[in-house]
Amino acid sequence: MTSYSNDDYPIEPAVLGGGDVGKIDWVIRDFLARGAFMLLSAEMGSGKSTLIYRAAEAIHEGSFFLDQLPTTKGRVLVIQGDEPPSDAAKKFRRMGLDTQFEICYAQPPLNLDWLEKQIRSKVYSAILIDSATSLLATNELDVTDLGFPRKLYRIGKAFAEANVAGLLSSHLNKPTDNKIRERITKHDIQGVATIGAAVSDVWGMFKHPKPEWPEQYHLLCLGKRHCKEGTLWKLQGDEEDFYWSLKEVGDGLKPQEKLSLEEKIIAYFADSSQPISISEIAKRVMTSYECARRLCTEMYELGLLSRTKVEKGSKGRPNYLYGPI
Repeated sequence: MTSYSNDDYPIEPAVLGGGDVGKIDWVIRDFLARGAFMLLSAEMGSGKSTLIYRAAEAIHEGSFFLDQLPTTKGRVLVIQGDEPPSDAAKKFRRMGLDTQFEICYAQPPLNLDWLEKQIRSKVYSAILIDSATSLLATNELDVTDLGFPRKLYRIGKAFAEANVAGLLSSHLNKPTDNKIRERITKHDIQGVATIGAAVSDVWGMFKHPKPEWPEQYHLLCLGKRHCKEGTLWKLQGDEEDFYWSLKEVGDGLKPQEKLSLEEKIIAYFADSSQPISISEIAKRVMTSYECARRLCTEMYELGLLSRTKVEKGSKGRPNYLYGPI
């Protein structure tokens, strides 16, 4: 029987929140965070590769992704296995790229020691891998094999420890009986069912069967740590230059609308140091209580607001006052 000392598995008190503890450090606001390893699963031919290229472009420039999401400028590496250099070059020409993010056309299977070296070098703020099937699957270990998620756990551990943002694309299974796809769940992701458990966040992308505008696609959060399950972004693609924009949010504010409310809250507390309730904040910025509650929670997680616990409410849960940092 193996015995362990305290040095083998150190035990320490749970870290309390406050300061930068638990703060989300976004590379792409509301989409891709430092230390996270996201899975983006999409239909074949849906444009996931061009979406990845546009994300890389936005991070490299520090510009808005999808016309709505602020980015933190940084160095980006795209590892491409789904298309050869000649096909990618055609897309880059049509996209009219003004920036030169870095790209590696890797030969499968991807050498995980090499990948870990790139991650742990901390040279890049984000590494985007296209895709799981072309670069990580082998004849001996396919995406449908029970052992496949171990690769993802290893990669995710490296991203978390280096505090680098990681994105891995994958494919969705074809709809059964050739039905038109109207919605997706985690069960639609190609591969073994536990793939989604091996990453930080899961997003699904598919073309809407009854479009409200040309080239309408849906980007849906399928859950986990940094996005609320069920969050729906309605996108518009453009085959002319592979441009992507966020047109509507299924239930809630568009990112730019949310940022505008954040600015109003910050502006209010610039003139007042007194913490106030969510109800009062909702009145000050003229929004609903629920919207203000969600927004204040996010701003607290981002380190933009302070939070003070007060007496418990009628249902036993604590109430909070929010104020400036």
